[in-house]
Amino acid sequence: MTVSREKLEGGRRVSEVATPPEGGWGWMIVAGCFLATICIRAVTRCVSMFFVEFQLHFEKDYSTTAWIYSLVDSTTMLCAPLGSFLGHRLSCRATVTLGGLLSSAGLVLSSVASSLEHLYISMGILTGIGFALSYTPSVAMVGRYFSDRKALAYGIALSGNGIGTFILAPAVQLLIERYSWRGALLVLGGFVSNLCVCGALMRPLGSKGGERILEKNMANLEKDCITARLDSKNSKQETLLGEIGPSNPKLSNCNIIEDFKCITLKKANIVKKEDSGLTEAKQLDPHKLDDADSPSTEALLDTKTSFSRRFLPEEFGFLLLPDFLFLSVSLLFLAYGCSTPVVYLVPYALSVGVGYQEAAFLMSIFGVSGIVGNITFGWITDRKFLRSYRMLTYMVAIAMEGLCCMCLPLLNSFSLLVTFSMIYGYFDGAYVALIPVVTSDVVGPTYMTCALGVVYFLHAAPYLVSPPLGGWFVDKTGNYAATFFISGTSFMFSAVLLAAAMLVKRCQRNKANSASQL
Repeated sequence: MTVSREKLEGGRRVSEVATPPEGGWGWMIVAGCFLATICIRAVTRCVSMFFVEFQLHFEKDYSTTAWIYSLVDSTTMLCAPLGSFLGHRLSCRATVTLGGLLSSAGLVLSSVASSLEHLYISMGILTGIGFALSYTPSVAMVGRYFSDRKALAYGIALSGNGIGTFILAPAVQLLIERYSWRGALLVLGGFVSNLCVCGALMRPLGSKGGERILEKNMANLEKDCITARLDSKNSKQETLLGEIGPSNPKLSNCNIIEDFKCITLKKANIVKKEDSGLTEAKQLDPHKLDDADSPSTEALLDTKTSFSRRFLPEEFGFLLLPDFLFLSVSLLFLAYGCSTPVVYLVPYALSVGVGYQEAAFLMSIFGVSGIVGNITFGWITDRKFLRSYRMLTYMVAIAMEGLCCMCLPLLNSFSLLVTFSMIYGYFDGAYVALIPVVTSDVVGPTYMTCALGVVYFLHAAPYLVSPPLGGWFVDKTGNYAATFFISGTSFMFSAVLLAAAMLVKRCQRNKANSASQL
């Protein structure tokens, strides 16, 4: 699998074919994404550690205070397409670095906040935009450097979420106790500036050496041919091409020029088709809602070419795919479900008598379990005999998270909450690692960067309304049962929707097979 593109050099359009190296500098990209995940997703989770502090300091209710966390998360996802756009137009390196500067500035400004409204803007919006610019390009870069070991690479890279939560949760609690919430936010602002280091690691994938050699040979041959023809014009003694040939060996290359031009033209056409997502020969990976006999992404889009060209930019042609539409609707319910438990796990633990340090330890356990889920599911789904079941694995992880959320209101002791944190964190790590893999399997590598931006964008609205709505239920009912039950139901519906899509496709395929046999 190769990533093809074209660019201008010296007025000429030079085609590049970048092959995922499956290692090498790719592991540095994984390390950069790992660190970026710690600075972004783990820090976002640790914002819930400030929930009680903000509530007591500003004397606000649950729903009003919860807007801070929801704004951070929703802005990060809402601006994900902006991160994809800038990473595609400028470079991933520059975009990630810019995001690091913005997010660090937002947290530093939050440390001097005088009201919740100040925190809404500095932490919720400014920091969220910075996270968006850094997160999507860094995740997309991993997919460019890996193909066969893509799930494992994503599992390692996104395990920074769990490792960061494990380390930062107790550290943030200690910082709050020692320096107050203002000092803790100031320290986090300095820590998040490490995203600039992550940006420095995002080196673009180099072109294939053979393509460059071909272009250089073409340029040299063209120069030789032009020089030889000029010499033949200036020559008064030799008038026939046959007589010039032996005296000027450069002209012997001229008859090769046309052949090279034909080859180059064909190559350029192939590259152009691949870039526009209309290559018919390339088949999509068999890891979608229905893996058997699936048509390629490009072939499906080819049937809607006129509509796509008229109403959609070329980079967003994947929006017409039925598989992606089902995945998108499923993600809306998933995003609503996964936000609430992270925000209200610590407040719920405190409400049932668990101490502050023990509640912070629950977040650490949640993070460690997420690491195990990231890596194990990434490694398992990379096995050849399980690659076609990635979507099914993803659905199982989501369903298990929903079941855990429904049981959470029944757990009222520290030991039971530890069990919840372990199981829920494990499957949370699994689905986080599989989201980019499943997305790539559905849309293909050509659309990976833009598709990830859309996928994370779909998380924005649920992330925005889920914590305040959950806080509203707590304020009205006086307990957390309704909040966690609705979250679990949302998880389950997300999995059921994907399962229904698989069944519909299978039935349609069986009918098509029966009709063809008749």
